[in-house]
Amino acid sequence: MKSSSLAVGLFLIAIFGSVFAEDIGPDTCGQDRKVLSSWFISHGSPRLLLAPLPPLFMNVTEDPYEDPNKPPLSPEDIPGFCAMQWSNETDPESGNRLYTLQNFDTVVEAQSAGFIITHEGQCAACSSLQDLGVYMSRNLTTPTRWCGVLGLFSPELEIQCMKDLGFSEECASIWHWNVKNTRSKCLEVCIKSFIEDEPFNKPDGSLNDCLQCDEDLSGPNFKYYSGRTRRNSGIPSAIQRPESQIYDMEHCYWYGTLDFPSDNSTESIWSEALEFLG
Repeated sequence: MKSSSLAVGLFLIAIFGSVFAEDIGPDTCGQDRKVLSSWFISHGSPRLLLAPLPPLFMNVTEDPYEDPNKPPLSPEDIPGFCAMQWSNETDPESGNRLYTLQNFDTVVEAQSAGFIITHEGQCAACSSLQDLGVYMSRNLTTPTRWCGVLGLFSPELEIQCMKDLGFSEECASIWHWNVKNTRSKCLEVCIKSFIEDEPFNKPDGSLNDCLQCDEDLSGPNFKYYSGRTRRNSGIPSAIQRPESQIYDMEHCYWYGTLDFPSDNSTESIWSEALEFLG
């Protein structure tokens, strides 16, 4: 079992070490990244969303990678923008303000309706502000690897691990299918990439073979059903991408104060990982 865990762990290092590497960028409006991300996680729960919900904002219960006709649109053909609007109504339990997510064809259309763009492309499973906070945060490399290792033994444990990191149930569901598919299709090339200590990008700027495999074989369905990605939310990562692939935006739409403690769930998850692997 330990040898299997090690192999999957090496694979996840290669994939998710790049996806969740530390970064600093203009997306946080100059605010402390940990504080702002914690604020969005604590104030952006999907249960605060007002109806009607966007059509693709849902728990992805069936594996889209099993259907050769999915996704129905390629990433470059996904239209519009996902925008949010705070309500004056509050949740009686938490006191947090409710909010709306809605699809718009253009930025101007969204702004004219009093909405704020939260990412490029249609709203879907990871479009909540809670999931924005998780994407915006950093130091998630190790615990996300551990979530993937858990998935080898139990899909339920993997999904719960993702939720413990802050992901909503909806977003954790598409992450589960994405990890499962990449683990199935790219395991060998990703282990090779890690052993050879390949940088994320080749000298010509293209992705290394592991990341390219994930991009080609898992990316289209993930982008369609997740809605939000780092790139279309303007959030930088350690992977070098052409500027044309990163939507230029910042997330300045919090309310109240940002004096909010950072979440330390990642440390507890890593402690569990060490105990499990012995």
